[in-house]
Amino acid sequence: KKRAILLTLPVEEPPEEAHKVEYFLNIARSAGIRPNSVSYEFFVKDSDRIFAEKLLGSNGINSSDKVVVLCPGGNWGPKRWPKENFAGLADELADKSGAKIIISGTVKDVRLAEDIRNMMKYAPVIICGKTTLKQLAAVFEKAWLVIANDTGTMHLAVAMKARTIALFGPTSPKITGPYGDGDYRVIFKNEACDVPCYDMACKDNRCMAAIKVEDVFEKAEEAFKR
Repeated sequence: KKRAILLTLPVEEPPEEAHKVEYFLNIARSAGIRPNSVSYEFFVKDSDRIFAEKLLGSNGINSSDKVVVLCPGGNWGPKRWPKENFAGLADELADKSGAKIIISGTVKDVRLAEDIRNMMKYAPVIICGKTTLKQLAAVFEKAWLVIANDTGTMHLAVAMKARTIALFGPTSPKITGPYGDGDYRVIFKNEACDVPCYDMACKDNRCMAAIKVEDVFEKAEEAFKR
């Protein structure tokens, strides 16, 4: 946007807002390339899988367990589902579905993960900052379900073909939601605000608060049956 003057061959923008996948594929199309697929691909090595297996095993999780990975972070606050909701959902999944809960994220998400753990009655496994991106992908590959905000890790889970529930509020799933092939569901209940919204000073975060624990638990139960 507004950078055409700097480019030798600018690519014309689509007349309507497109999903970011299509937006960037238009660069390839402008060069005469026709992509065969719009599905994500991400590749991990056996060493990444071995690391993930050892990480889970050292925390008492084996291959027969129903592993649910929560990704409560986000690069800005309004995109994050309330941490008390993540805690309530995790306890519901552990209590009613026998799930083993993992909380993932970067080093900066450790405090958030600990806050969620302190609200729970079942102890989750926190792996924030303990994996590389590829090692985290290997964890997703072993997961029964991944529940994430609108983040890069949500797209990573989809790329690894993990069952994924994506939670959206101030951003549009039509623009940055999961895309292509995959086993994913999107929950989006923002009816009061313009989308996308970049109000970093928003205090009530009502677009994310509109998503209730029971909404996500219902989708999770559906995933467990697939």
